[in-house]
Amino acid sequence: MNDTAPDPAPQPAIEVGPILDALRAEVRARRLASASPAEDAIQQEIQRALDEIELHRVVSAHWPLIGHTLPQRAMAVINKLVRRYLRWYINPIVEQQNAYNDTVARTLRLLAESYADLAAQVAQPAPPAPAAPPPPGGGSPAPDAAQLQRLVAQRAAAEPPAPLPDIELRAQLPQLRLRQGVLAHWPLPASSLPQRAVALLNKLVRQYLRWYINPIVEQQNAANAAITQGLASFVRLDAERRGSAAQARAASRRPAP
Repeated sequence: MNDTAPDPAPQPAIEVGPILDALRAEVRARRLASASPAEDAIQQEIQRALDEIELHRVVSAHWPLIGHTLPQRAMAVINKLVRRYLRWYINPIVEQQNAYNDTVARTLRLLAESYADLAAQVAQPAPPAPAAPPPPGGGSPAPDAAQLQRLVAQRAAAEPPAPLPDIELRAQLPQLRLRQGVLAHWPLPASSLPQRAVALLNKLVRQYLRWYINPIVEQQNAANAAITQGLASFVRLDAERRGSAAQARAASRRPAP
């Protein structure tokens, strides 16, 4: 008889992403429930703007080419063939821009969540300050380590929890700066002789199309740089307002001398 216990069943892997999304949704619902009418209107307007950005943030390099007459249909077929050939050139540019747009949309969502969290902190009344320990001297015993620990625990319990958007916003700025530049020219590697011939042909085509593609990319890069600079300013403003709110909470809870 074998007395060895059977191996326990493997535990399923925990998906952290859906849990965080559910927590964020619950926090947003609670904030909306406790917001004032003015704050609620602002949050709804921000949410509509975020929905509009989400609707338009993906750039497509391929769209329907429809022709009604016979010449229009023939031209549409030619344009489809040209577009299919230029996929090696246009698609990487569009993918770079979509990566930046996705980072911008995520940063704006985090800013909106951070704004709602900061508004809730400002609207929440500060809890009463805990009693200060008796000063040493004058016949009063000096506070021991246990009293100081209890005072620290009381102060920590009165502090609001660290919000997720505030932590994640700082990590978004390097991503914005990393993805804001869209490249129109990148290496075209080739190992075999036919691949080298195709790469040479593509380089000649790309060199010819510089008059068409480069001004578009330069304009988009200028817009991306301006957007990144603006978002960085908003993130710094959010951090300054959080610092001011923390100072105000600390001053309201400071025990009277």
